[in-house]
Amino acid sequence: LGTICLGLWNSSTPAGTMARKSQVLASSIGHLLDTKLVKLQNIWDDVGIQEDKRLERMASAKKCIEELLDQMIHEEELMKKQLEAAIKNWNGKLQALCFELLLNPYTAESSTPLQLEKELRDRVEALLEEKNSRMAECEILLKEDQALCTDLCKTPYYIPTGKVPSLQELEELKNHLLSAAKEKEHRLATFLGLRNDITKLMTEIDHFPDTTFEKDAVLEEENLFFLSDENIKSLEVLRHQLKVKKQELLATQESLQKQICSLWNTLQIPLEKQNMCATGSLHQVNTALQLQLEQLQQMQTKNIKQIITRTRQELNTYWDKCFYSQEQREEFTFLSDENFTEELLKVHDEELVKITLHYQKCQELFVNVEKWEHWWKVFLELEKKASDPNRFSNRGGTLLKEEKERCLLQKKIPKLEEEIKLYMARWETEHGCPFLIYGQRFTTYFADQWEQHRLKKVQEKRCVKKEDGIGFKTPLKRALGASSTPQSKIRKLNGSSNFISNSGGSTYKRARKPPLAAQKTNVLPKTPLQTETDVSSVSTVSQQPNEFSCHAVSYTEFTRDFTRKSNVSGQLNSTTLENP
Repeated sequence: LGTICLGLWNSSTPAGTMARKSQVLASSIGHLLDTKLVKLQNIWDDVGIQEDKRLERMASAKKCIEELLDQMIHEEELMKKQLEAAIKNWNGKLQALCFELLLNPYTAESSTPLQLEKELRDRVEALLEEKNSRMAECEILLKEDQALCTDLCKTPYYIPTGKVPSLQELEELKNHLLSAAKEKEHRLATFLGLRNDITKLMTEIDHFPDTTFEKDAVLEEENLFFLSDENIKSLEVLRHQLKVKKQELLATQESLQKQICSLWNTLQIPLEKQNMCATGSLHQVNTALQLQLEQLQQMQTKNIKQIITRTRQELNTYWDKCFYSQEQREEFTFLSDENFTEELLKVHDEELVKITLHYQKCQELFVNVEKWEHWWKVFLELEKKASDPNRFSNRGGTLLKEEKERCLLQKKIPKLEEEIKLYMARWETEHGCPFLIYGQRFTTYFADQWEQHRLKKVQEKRCVKKEDGIGFKTPLKRALGASSTPQSKIRKLNGSSNFISNSGGSTYKRARKPPLAAQKTNVLPKTPLQTETDVSSVSTVSQQPNEFSCHAVSYTEFTRDFTRKSNVSGQLNSTTLENP
């Protein structure tokens, strides 16, 4: 029996393969079986069991051995089937996990079923662990994302429920969380800044939160406020509204202060009694100022006649500054109204505000016009002095200074006129109406001034002609030693003629040098003032041949040589001493 079993075992072993430990163990089993059967036969021999009984007993032993081996074979075959089923099961789970985890299908490397089953089982367990890890991490991240998105009122990152997130999805979820966290931090800082501004503005304007949104923004804790875009924008709108309200209160406060200051000036309140030290919120300060204004208005009502009189004086002052004509002033018909009422005061105040604004807006222009008038008056005064025959008797250098100043004004006045013209042209273009000075345009005004000046000069020349018709007086000879005057004097007038005066009389000598006008061929252009002055001088010389009215080469030389007597025309000063 042992030999048969060993033969069966060996027949199942592939030829040419090396003996394995299992084969050795199988050989020992066959030897053990033979030994036991021999021992069993010896017992039967000792007992004396007959051959037929021996056969029965041997058949019974064989049957037991066969049944045992069949049972073992059946169990091993069942194990093989279970192993194949396990391999199939693990392989299915493995492929499903690879699909869920978005991995490539797994390819086994083992050659035997047992190794394959173990390899697949280990891989499935590893993938299950990775799956659980991803699911747990995803759940934590989704909870954090849900909390942030709830505060920010945003849509959370979407991952289907029960789906295993891929590594890319987990990375995107983490980036989404970081972005949401930064946005929350930024919105929280913005909210806190807006909240502080709103709280401060509410305190300043004495405003208490009256809507649900205002209460949530100011009174509730910061972590209970939803930091959505709409809420942030609403807070910005609320802050803007409060700022506008504050500006309105400040404007009201400034208006009240101006009215109070105006009433102080109108009522001539002493400085020590002028007090606007109101404290508290803007609303409280405005309430106090309004009360003070009402008290001053009551005082104004009692002293309305004096106030209107002072207002009219201020109006006249500003009319003078704005160069108003009498017709323009009479357009304000309320100026002569003697019915002193609050309505009349209001009309005067409105007119005063109107003319004040007009003056402030055009102050630069009015200053230039005032400057022109000043220069024009100085120029006329210098012109008047230049025509005065007594001006040569001054020996302190005043004549030269006046002449320099007159020449300077001849250059400055036209330039200033051009500046004023340009400024007025811009103003008239902007406002679409003429700018008036004394009821007429400035160009007409200063043209009239120039024309009046010209007519006055012409009239003066005519008067001089009449005086020159009287003629010269014959000078008397001086006695010898009667005066300390030098023996001879040389008087030179513009290089055209010389007078030589001796003790015995006076002699006129014509110079051979041509006149200065004949020597100059190129004449530079002159200003209107210079041209008029030169024409006047030439006209005077041509119309008065017997009068020495030419300009000297210099003031010092001119005054050193001779002076003109104011009451004797065409007579030298050196000869008037003998003819008092």
